[in-house]
Amino acid sequence: MPRFRQFTPVAALLLAFGVAACANARTNPPGTAAERAYDQNMGTNTSGAYPRQSDGRPGNPPGNVVERSYDRTTGSNTSGAYPQNR
Repeated sequence: MPRFRQFTPVAALLLAFGVAACANARTNPPGTAAERAYDQNMGTNTSGAYPRQSDGRPGNPPGNVVERSYDRTTGSNTSGAYPQNR
């Protein structure tokens, strides 16, 4: 048993470095995993990790999909994505 006492500080250091490596800001995008999963599924940018999915960008016009569908069906501009339908 005395042999294992020398490994305790080493194990503690390895654990500390492992946790610190997980918190690297350069490789860990903003937001929590739940927020990023929501963003991926809904096409939003709630977490801040997907700025290309923000409203008003070329790939994601203003409003949500329901508002844009309503606008196309009724010829309105509720979402702001169809200014020509005023």
